[in-house]
Amino acid sequence: MRVAGALLLGAIILLTTATPAAAAVVRQGETVTVGPDETIEDDLYAFAANVNIAGTVRGDVIAAGANISVDGTVTGNLMAAGSTVVVRGEVGGSVRAAGATVTVHGKVGGDILATTGDLTILGTGRVGRDVFVQSGTLTMAGAIGRDLQAGGGTATLDGRVGHDVYAELASLRLTDRAVVDGSVFYTSEREATVAAGARIGGSVQRRPPERAQPQVPPGPTALFVDWLRGLVGLLLLGLLIVIFFPGFSRRAGEALVHRPWVSLGVGVGVLIGLPLLAVLLFILGSLVGGWWLGLVALAAYAVLLAVGVPVAAVGVGGAILRVFGRPVHVALALFVGLVVLLLVALVPILGAIVILLALLFGLGASTLAIVRGRRPEPAPA
Repeated sequence: MRVAGALLLGAIILLTTATPAAAAVVRQGETVTVGPDETIEDDLYAFAANVNIAGTVRGDVIAAGANISVDGTVTGNLMAAGSTVVVRGEVGGSVRAAGATVTVHGKVGGDILATTGDLTILGTGRVGRDVFVQSGTLTMAGAIGRDLQAGGGTATLDGRVGHDVYAELASLRLTDRAVVDGSVFYTSEREATVAAGARIGGSVQRRPPERAQPQVPPGPTALFVDWLRGLVGLLLLGLLIVIFFPGFSRRAGEALVHRPWVSLGVGVGVLIGLPLLAVLLFILGSLVGGWWLGLVALAAYAVLLAVGVPVAAVGVGGAILRVFGRPVHVALALFVGLVVLLLVALVPILGAIVILLALLFGLGASTLAIVRGRRPEPAPA
């Protein structure tokens, strides 16, 4: 759906732009206020329980808190996350907001992109371009310059939309004061309620929502094909690790053999701790600079998750080969270990437990291998 795509894009924009420039103004505390006679000649980053912009900010405002209100003027964009977000003044750019309630009394020069329980654009509210919203309740009594794209629960149009309306809702109502210069395209179980006085320049087109088809359990052939795909994918990944990072592969294998319980403990710590560290780095970086370190930590986490099972498979396969008195070749151990792990994974409950343990052992061994690889080798005697 176009609304979902727009909201996802907005979330990405919000995250990737939330790093203050060197000269930006950063304020935090219980309450952050820009007084009526105050002018900030730069971007403002505000983090507080209550944020109120009563003066002028000549730049963007990025705000997080319980209650966020703009009673003055923001010449750039407003990006806000809070319980309540209220715009009574003027935002020259776009508003990107997430909160329980978002209310617009004033003027927004660009777009509104919001995910909220309740979005209300009052009769005095003006939006220069488009509105993209995912909400439980939408009430639009003001004016939108271009399109309205809405998804969620109920929507009431009591104002003007300059172009088209695209909606996927439980219910849609157009009052006597509703004006849509274009057409209304909506997906809903119910017919829209259109008052006799509503004015629509184009057509009103309803499409019933697509009903999910019952899932048919996959047959033995499909299960085998999926299993084989998983085996081939993990095998190729493991071979790439073995071929291009032989030192890492050797150290990870040694960690599994000589320090298995340490590997397990480290794996649990990495699985839980690294995402928390990434979030902490991102938050601190947004305040003092270096937010990208959080993204680096997330990337490292993704890499470790990817290599965890192949690394554990080498340990499992090596142990099996030693039991049968066979020489332990890393590639063969990888293949044997993956076959065994993926066969066990087919068993309900037990398979999930075994794969989780393999991932934890592999995460820990990989982390130990990386840490050990950074230490200088002792000089030969």
